[in-house]
Amino acid sequence: MSIRIATFNANNLFSRWSFEADLPRTLSDKAVPTLNASAAEAAGVAGNAATGAQPVPTPEVVEVTVPGDTPLTGVLRTFQGKLVRGKDPKARDWIARRIAALDADVLCLQEVEDQDALDAFHRDDLDKRGIQYPFRVVVEGNDRRRIDVAICSRLPITRISSWRFWPGPDGAAVFSRDLLQAEVTAPDGKPLRIFVNHLKSQFIQDEFTLSPAEIAQERERIDARRTAQAKAIRAILRKLRMTSRVVMTGDMNDAPDAPTLAPLADAGLVEQIGKGTTIAGPKRNGALTDDAFGDLSPHMWTNRHRAKGVTTFNLFDQIWTSPDLPVAGAHVMRRTQISGDGSDHDPACVDLDL
Repeated sequence: MSIRIATFNANNLFSRWSFEADLPRTLSDKAVPTLNASAAEAAGVAGNAATGAQPVPTPEVVEVTVPGDTPLTGVLRTFQGKLVRGKDPKARDWIARRIAALDADVLCLQEVEDQDALDAFHRDDLDKRGIQYPFRVVVEGNDRRRIDVAICSRLPITRISSWRFWPGPDGAAVFSRDLLQAEVTAPDGKPLRIFVNHLKSQFIQDEFTLSPAEIAQERERIDARRTAQAKAIRAILRKLRMTSRVVMTGDMNDAPDAPTLAPLADAGLVEQIGKGTTIAGPKRNGALTDDAFGDLSPHMWTNRHRAKGVTTFNLFDQIWTSPDLPVAGAHVMRRTQISGDGSDHDPACVDLDL
């Protein structure tokens, strides 16, 4: 029997809201928020906390009174001193449409805010398309923006583990987000060990203010962090003595053959998406359309990035498997708009013939 396992960076799948963003405009213009002192402090200094060594302030409950003395309660969340809005409904609908067309049995996601955001997305966007994942899990990770990794499954999840506190060379948590592990019962009755992660981004804060030497130094630091994360994955697999029925997925933020990811190959895993094919993606009207961008890059890609007039096509979204798993196919569901359909990433999947 064939089962499909997919990975997809949903690009800021937040349920966060600000009053101006989600309240009716006729009310939000007149609403008078009452913030306690700690909430006001969170709104004003979150940027300093997020960029320094201090932890990001925890979300604060905010009470608002609208005309008619109707009280409303919400959550104020910020990043770098700004309120963070929920993902645009149109973009969220794009994501749901693509997931529905992908039809994966196990779906691994990146950039999900929390369990509530995942459950709300499932209820409001996936369920109406007839897509149901009864087994869904997010574990709070280390990301300062609170974007976590998640696993959704039609197959029973019997066990989960989080490796968010696994130490790096300096003793601090090595994973920028988490390495989330789930044991899934496959149709053959045997467990599959699914791992999802989101390795260190290549983004450099305020790059335009840095000298070439400073940029090079920062890139070395970032690559060293990603290498340490890949080594941690290898160490965890060896600690667990896992050499069979392993699927390692996620946004790796580097090419499969990059030196930073060499520890994954050292662990005996084989990357599958790079030698795969593209499959049709849904347009806004739901009709599937074949890959229209195949001639833009000589290699498989899931992420398009444009900066300083230069466009790169990257295979950041990968699926690595242990050699014993029979892979019947590997695919990227291609976007229909060059800028992306609800996300700047395309989902990738493998079909296992178990």
